[in-house]
Amino acid sequence: MFELVFEFNPFDSIPMLLRLQNAFRSMTSMIREQERTANNLANANTIGYKQDRTFTATLEEYLDVEGGPQSDRRTEQWASLEQGAFEATGGPLDVAIENDGFFVLTDQEGGPERYTRAGRFTQDDQGMLRSPGGQLVEGLNGPIQIPRDAATIAIQADGTIRADDQPVGTLRLVRFENPMALTRVDGAAFTADGAEPLEVEQPSVRQGFIETSNVDPIREMTEMIAHFRQFESQQKVLSTHDQILGHVTRELGKF
Repeated sequence: MFELVFEFNPFDSIPMLLRLQNAFRSMTSMIREQERTANNLANANTIGYKQDRTFTATLEEYLDVEGGPQSDRRTEQWASLEQGAFEATGGPLDVAIENDGFFVLTDQEGGPERYTRAGRFTQDDQGMLRSPGGQLVEGLNGPIQIPRDAATIAIQADGTIRADDQPVGTLRLVRFENPMALTRVDGAAFTADGAEPLEVEQPSVRQGFIETSNVDPIREMTEMIAHFRQFESQQKVLSTHDQILGHVTRELGKF
């Protein structure tokens, strides 16, 4: 009399689990890419907004139990500082930066400096120049104050502000050696996380203009569709392997 002996080797399931793990990693990556793309599209009309991009670094490569190539990766997100288009507004307190640089913003609560290219400024009751978010706009000698009763306000190319032909301050513009050191706070504003800002030696600004977002909606929509299709393909992989594992489990239950 023969006895049928079934031996289950748990390592036989490793290749399938590796495929599930790879599909999971890919789907997680696609979700993050979709979130980034959606945020870019939501800010396509935000003044001075810089689109988020991602960079993936391969840290270590190796072969899995099937001999397939694997790697440990780190994905970092950063803001592309490519200049957006200029839009003429004619507003005396609208300013666009040509080429490199950021406006410097501070608040009265002593928080960290913020840096932005969104130059749509306003005046408060005391004539202090402020960003739309309420932060003070810094000049070379501190926050800039413009008399409320000034008949004319002129902002020269070097950032010098004149009210009724009298200088009242000069916009402070800074730049950074490593743009990836910037962290987005909200919309078009960033903090530097300890990176030292460098003064722009030859600033160039244009009064009566604003810099629009550098987001290309068509490109972002194309990327969104590509990410969705990749997510769907990995979803099918998970579904197929789930069915296979379910079948194997049912067969094992017969022994």
